[in-house]
Amino acid sequence: MSGDPMRLQQVISNLLSNAIKFTDTGCIVLHVQCAGDYLQISVRDTGEGIPAKEVLRLFDPFFQVGTGVQRNFQGTGLGLAICEKLISMMDGDIAVETEPGMGSRFTIRIPLYGVQNTSPVSRDGFAGKTCWLAIHNTSLAMFVTSLLSYHGLTVRRHAGETPDAEDVLLTDDEALSGWQGRAMVIFCRRHIGIPQERSAGEWLHSVTTPHELLPLLGRIFHVALASAENSPALMAPEAQAGNNDDMMILVVDDHPINRRLLADQLGSLGYQCVTANDGIDALNVLSKQHIDIVLSDVNMPNMDGYRLTQRIRQLGLTLPVIGVTANALAEEKQRCLESGMDSCLSKPVTLDVLKQTLTVYAARVRKGRE
Repeated sequence: MSGDPMRLQQVISNLLSNAIKFTDTGCIVLHVQCAGDYLQISVRDTGEGIPAKEVLRLFDPFFQVGTGVQRNFQGTGLGLAICEKLISMMDGDIAVETEPGMGSRFTIRIPLYGVQNTSPVSRDGFAGKTCWLAIHNTSLAMFVTSLLSYHGLTVRRHAGETPDAEDVLLTDDEALSGWQGRAMVIFCRRHIGIPQERSAGEWLHSVTTPHELLPLLGRIFHVALASAENSPALMAPEAQAGNNDDMMILVVDDHPINRRLLADQLGSLGYQCVTANDGIDALNVLSKQHIDIVLSDVNMPNMDGYRLTQRIRQLGLTLPVIGVTANALAEEKQRCLESGMDSCLSKPVTLDVLKQTLTVYAARVRKGRE
């Protein structure tokens, strides 16, 4: 397809962040598919929905939905005007379906232009393999069924049947035990990073890392897939993490999904981490515990990253402050430096960029301890 992967990721991240803000119970589903000559991406939530009179204004700059939930996020816009502009630059469009009290669905469509796929996905490795499902969450069950079927696995609903010795069970019931097949994969809601084998043939897999399921099954079934052989998800934690557990990093961001992503990245690099919701919350953390490096979003409600950095410097703290911004313009980065930040990263922050940046500032902190 013709487009900017980084900006598309930014749009999807923004839609997911909005869904999280307005969804207290139920679920949020990200669905990606090829629909004719289009790549179609939808984000569906079971939140409060949007009043009909406000739907037409959703894509206006600085628009804020006037719901009860929004009171918890005063000062933050939905960012849909920027999303619409970025998608239109890729010849795509964005639409919304919503019903108050029932939730919303935002759908992005981007045209797919003829590009030869030089490395088609092989589905033969899993042929003849069987996975049984005992998954209560309907959305999760639908996703797993679709994914495994697409890659050639036989998928069956488990209702107490005796499995063959080579079969694998996938379940979201952590109390389930006694499976007699090859292995059991337990989906857990905790964010545990890479899949963990808590006992022989029994794996814990976080629902927040669905991309790691196929490599895990490849490992269980001994299927020689490139993704299963080379995926960093299957590396031992110590192979990914450096000797950085002496560094405590404060992550400041008002979006829960961004905080979680950065925290996971830091964990994979071996750093210790604590989070804050905004600048005010960050100052409270700084007053109570030792922090070596601050990694802060630039645009936040209550107190943004600029004012947070200025306050940190006013307090006489010289620890490195690294800004994170969705605006890649040189003027934005200059403003970050003028506020007292040491550096500025553009979203989405890749693991390699984060590793390189923190290596520099962690070395500075360690040298200052001597």
